[in-house]
Amino acid sequence: MHMRNYTIFFCDTEVVVATTSPGSQYAILDVNPSYDISCAKVIKKVETDKFIAIITPNPDATFKSLQSQFKLVFAAGGAVESEDGRLLMIELRNRWDLPKGHIEVGESESIAALREVEEETGVNAEIVGNEPIAVTWHAYNTYGSWELKRTSWWWMQAAECGLTPQREEGISNVAWCAREEVEERLKKSYPTIKHVVETLLYKVKGEEL
Repeated sequence: MHMRNYTIFFCDTEVVVATTSPGSQYAILDVNPSYDISCAKVIKKVETDKFIAIITPNPDATFKSLQSQFKLVFAAGGAVESEDGRLLMIELRNRWDLPKGHIEVGESESIAALREVEEETGVNAEIVGNEPIAVTWHAYNTYGSWELKRTSWWWMQAAECGLTPQREEGISNVAWCAREEVEERLKKSYPTIKHVVETLLYKVKGEEL
């Protein structure tokens, strides 16, 4: 039976939960006989390695064990394209990103994604399709405790219009980016965002970055 793999991004570090290592560049962590692994052990390894593989016979059980050791946060965001294929990107804390934010009580993922896009950029977009194009997991310690954020990413389209960065949230710039600009700005982004953009282009549209 095929086992599902999981990826958790710790800022610039990629942690994969899988039955086998994805490549030779991955440092290996093994689980105990109950398929569990200490969150503290993973965080310690993140300090020294950029690619980590947690090898387990049961990735579902191991990932569930890791989840239980974090505070779970749920968010949604948009990969928004203009009519000519430009991608909407935001600059947040000196890194290029995509608009996203927490899901509020009573909101669906898609409605939250549309709201966050409009709040952070001023763009009124429409969702393409009925399902998110990607779901990412991102672990961080910003407020004194470790949180694990699940973000659903939605493909959207919008008419190219004036942009309004949500400066009170730390967004310094918003831009419609042509393909070459996207490639350049991804160099100053996060692995999470590169994964979402690659998913949009390759899996959804059949193109390559």
